[in-house]
Amino acid sequence: MSLFFRYISFLYLKYLFFLFVSLECFFVAIDLIKFLDSLPSSANLFILLLVYDFMYASQFILPLSLILAQIVLMINLLRSAQFTAFLALGYARVKIFYPIFLLSFLITLLFIALNATPFAYAKERVDLIINQGFVGNYKSDLFVKYNQNYIYFKKIYPLLQSAEGVVVYEFDSTKNMLTSIVESKKAQFNGRDWILENVTITTLDDTLEFSKNPLKVQKESTYKTLHDFKPKILENIYEKQGNISILDAFEALILLKMQNASTQKVRGALYNLLFFPFFAPLIMICLSIFIPNSNRYANFSLMTLGMVLGILITWGIFFSFSKLSISGFLQPEFSVLIPIFTLFLASNFCLYKILKT
Repeated sequence: MSLFFRYISFLYLKYLFFLFVSLECFFVAIDLIKFLDSLPSSANLFILLLVYDFMYASQFILPLSLILAQIVLMINLLRSAQFTAFLALGYARVKIFYPIFLLSFLITLLFIALNATPFAYAKERVDLIINQGFVGNYKSDLFVKYNQNYIYFKKIYPLLQSAEGVVVYEFDSTKNMLTSIVESKKAQFNGRDWILENVTITTLDDTLEFSKNPLKVQKESTYKTLHDFKPKILENIYEKQGNISILDAFEALILLKMQNASTQKVRGALYNLLFFPFFAPLIMICLSIFIPNSNRYANFSLMTLGMVLGILITWGIFFSFSKLSISGFLQPEFSVLIPIFTLFLASNFCLYKILKT
């Protein structure tokens, strides 16, 4: 790693750190003011609220910080004439921008990897602490279809991976009729299956005979059902505003396809998690073409204002499209993939122009 690469990387990371922390603190402070009447009295919950809110804010702040750090770095290099000096020493423009592009892509990949973890549920934790005063939550009255069976959950606790008041209606697909009803007051997810405790199984005889009871009732201590149907998938499929991680989104997508159900919302969330973060490094490549070679004729105030306004407007448009795809208003391929692919083509054109200079 050359001295030049380390120098540019250090300056970029320094500006990125200061911008990211400053914007994060501002965002969290605004949230605290907004939730001032609903803040928890417990010190532990208050600290958790700050941490989760900080994590949630990074989903918006990090892409903007990556871009703004590049703008600040380039303006400072131009003001001090370092950018012009590097060009005079024989450094090509692409070599000057290379450390910034590389770091932004690596940070973006790390951010995408974090969205495959419980990091993606930070907003949900914030809402729980504000609205309910604790971290655990539950959803009530969920009625779902799984393979040929129908399952009712009176209450489901996604974070605790448990449920109460579970009723499973088992159907025979060949005869297209109800064969049994499985009832349990409590169920626990063990990572692969739902384990129903103290189960009452009511079996229905498919042949009716005179003076014979068609119902057979038996008791079981445990009963397995809903193989690989995770609590978080249950919540996010049937809740309009649920957050979801990349891994859970993949599993929900496969499961919904197996059930021949609509996958539009899950596809929108998945595309948003996988592709939308690349907005920052791609737009940074496009911005680089507007950086002049010298500060002699540059109007830094006007140039900075134009770049910042252009970035905010473009980011707002992309962000609006991504939210419309998650809500199901627009097809995710149209509202997420096409805009990002268009930006990818534009960034490749700009990179080609930079390589020629």
